[in-house]
Amino acid sequence: MAEYQPGVCNIGEAEQRRRYALGSVAAVATLGLVTWVFGFDGPVWALALAGVPLFGTAEGYLQAQYQFCAGFASLGIYDVSEKGNYRREVSDEAARRADMRRAWQIHGYATATAIAGVLILFVVNALVSAS
Repeated sequence: MAEYQPGVCNIGEAEQRRRYALGSVAAVATLGLVTWVFGFDGPVWALALAGVPLFGTAEGYLQAQYQFCAGFASLGIYDVSEKGNYRREVSDEAARRADMRRAWQIHGYATATAIAGVLILFVVNALVSAS
């Protein structure tokens, strides 16, 4: 069983599985959007919309990998229980600040990943269109 560590770990295995599932659903949504644009002549501007599910994909996978939920940090809670049904409040202010620093770090990584992904999609589109 995982143990709560401020700014390091605030979710256990059950919650990690939920984050992987969220990331996977978002990845399928991204794939659907990209398939529509490239495979069915959807408008190229729609590739910019891929940033939303790309963010969700990155956010979900990063949270699972880091064993840390940014949303829980924002709410000041943690749940490292085996079944993911034992949420507890973070009462220490220093721990809350550490959690929020980690949450913003994850948001930043996910945002950068989404932006990079959208840029790559536009480059691929330009290369495909040029050939």
